[in-house]
Amino acid sequence: MKKLLAWPIIAAFFLSASMAFAQGKIADKYRAGMLPRFLSYVQIGSMSDNSVEWMTPGQEKMAEVLYNEIKAFGFPTHFSKDKYIYVNIPSNLKNRQAPVLGISAHYDTTPDIIGNGVKPQVIKNYNGQAITLKNGHVINFMSDPYLKNMLGKTIVTSDGTTNLGADDKAGVTIVVTLLQTLAENPKMPHGPIHIVLTPNEDVGRSAERLELKYYHPDYAYDFDGGVNGEVVVANFSADRVVATVQGVNGHQSYAAENGYRNSAKAAGDLIAKAAPSANLPNNSRGEQGYVEPHHIEYDPVKNTHSVDFRLRYFDQEEGKRYLENIKQAADSLSKALDVAIKVQVIKQYENVAYGVKPEALSILSAAMKEAGVTPDTKKERAGTTSAMIMAKHGFGGYTVFTGQNNPHAFTEWLSEEDMFKAYKVALNLVKQVAQKQVAQLKVSK
Repeated sequence: MKKLLAWPIIAAFFLSASMAFAQGKIADKYRAGMLPRFLSYVQIGSMSDNSVEWMTPGQEKMAEVLYNEIKAFGFPTHFSKDKYIYVNIPSNLKNRQAPVLGISAHYDTTPDIIGNGVKPQVIKNYNGQAITLKNGHVINFMSDPYLKNMLGKTIVTSDGTTNLGADDKAGVTIVVTLLQTLAENPKMPHGPIHIVLTPNEDVGRSAERLELKYYHPDYAYDFDGGVNGEVVVANFSADRVVATVQGVNGHQSYAAENGYRNSAKAAGDLIAKAAPSANLPNNSRGEQGYVEPHHIEYDPVKNTHSVDFRLRYFDQEEGKRYLENIKQAADSLSKALDVAIKVQVIKQYENVAYGVKPEALSILSAAMKEAGVTPDTKKERAGTTSAMIMAKHGFGGYTVFTGQNNPHAFTEWLSEEDMFKAYKVALNLVKQVAQKQVAQLKVSK
């Protein structure tokens, strides 16, 4: 009897192994097209800019290109007025309901460094020598120890006059290639899939106009991470706190009589009290947070000084202390200097660890191991699209590697091999989530 019972287990094992082999062969078929796709994307300048109302012309052009490419795959695709690209793929499973898999990436590039006019350089069979770019920029083993893993492999850099844009056009390449794979292999089993490509991640606004009717998965994974195997499982929570000091106009020489009040003095004192040296970014490491007086804006007509503080923290209690310090300092200075001080708090992003289903990591780990990747979990001292969605909508997701290195720099570069591995992880996530039953969800929406 025991021998008979073993046969279904053995059969299931070989069926699973056969499916994995077949899926691996499918993945290999799409590798050659990924690099040309990536190169075409980075040559479209799509820098975001917080000084514009919503998005730049470059972002609009990038969105149009992506939408036209994606809608040709034949899946239900929605292009919102805010230039989010949503793809909602219905399940092809029979007789059971699987959870909704969510995958995201962003198509804008950072405004911190020029990202228009990118001239990508493809280096095949990398020989280990230092890579010298224009304007004196150099990539070598000292500046980039991970480069040692690229011997004999293909990498991509800019020419040194711009950012490359692998953050996050590597992720976009992975997502579009995944969609192409699913469209051209309709018999591949999958549950319902929600995909979104967003604008404005690099100015902290990628979740601002997200529509939940098109993107609200059970398991969310954002392809916007670093090197082979890296997974961001927690990140800084981020608050922007703007304290505006309202002075009183008048002639300074007769302030005692006319009520003139200077707003600069209160702004300076506020910085000293609310952001002591011990709490500055340069004294923060690991899971320590910080308070940074990021910049000051002066309006001479209104006689106001606005101090823009940036609060970062993993521990919610630490964040509450930073905010309370600002509010208490503002209150005491308002009374002492006879000026009004208004404090405004804007939540920028939230720690995804607060809103991720407990089994999400095991699903991702299985998908990575099947792709020959060892999971390397990390806590990120920054924010992601998932973190912005967490702050806005209350559900978190993990950020998965894409092969991007040195983001927001002239020396940014891409590992072609890592980008391909990340694509295989995405493909395996489709299979892993399809094997789950809705009843298995431990946390309901």
